[in-house]
Amino acid sequence: MLINFTDATTGNSVAVNPQHVVCVFTNKDEKTGLTVTVINVLNGNIAVTEEYTEVVGQIQSELR
Repeated sequence: MLINFTDATTGNSVAVNPQHVVCVFTNKDEKTGLTVTVINVLNGNIAVTEEYTEVVGQIQSELR
């Protein structure tokens, strides 16, 4: 199952396969100065607007 998040750069929806997530962390966006949640997958990173705890919670719930 895919989980939908909001891309921090474009504001568009992005679907992530939770089975391909390597790690999740926060980072300060250099352009806006805001903190974003970054989802690291096998082939790159996706910065999203959702809070870290929300992202981790949704990923964990799908993997159970």
